[in-house]
Amino acid sequence: MKTIALTLFAAALGIAQNQPSTSTDTTAAAKTGAPSKAPGKKPAEAPKATPGQKAAPEQKARTQVAAPTIPAGAVEVEPYLFRYQDASGKTWMYRQTPFGLSKWEETSTPAPPEPAAKTEPVVVTDLGDSVRFERNTPFGKGTWVRKKTELNDEEKALISGSSTSTPELADKTKGDK
Repeated sequence: MKTIALTLFAAALGIAQNQPSTSTDTTAAAKTGAPSKAPGKKPAEAPKATPGQKAAPEQKARTQVAAPTIPAGAVEVEPYLFRYQDASGKTWMYRQTPFGLSKWEETSTPAPPEPAAKTEPVVVTDLGDSVRFERNTPFGKGTWVRKKTELNDEEKALISGSSTSTPELADKTKGDK
């Protein structure tokens, strides 16, 4: 019930705001600067603006920065990304985003090379007919056990390259294949 009442109240305010105000002829004449129709009354003069009020619109116009636009000679590199070289030789990138156009200067420095993948040391333990692998991961110690006949290439490489594995273990995995 409260929701309905609030909705009706908001609608009434919205309708009242759109209605033209009912004012007397003198106030309307004062706003427009036209002479009053009422006999014997002088037209009201509009208040004069102070210097601070006049400077406000001018100052507002000066502080507004024009939104960047994509130049006519820009080349589309990928969807919504454009490259443009201006007269001074600078290369600019333009990206159309949901929030407007973004502009930045393209740098010629290459991206830093990606570091080589670090492999965590793996502890290999021979369990007879199977092998247990242990590796530290960001989520804790990872352990898995495989039969020697079911080893994949990565696990065979770990056995042959592991410092804890014995030569017999490496020979057994090669001979089982």
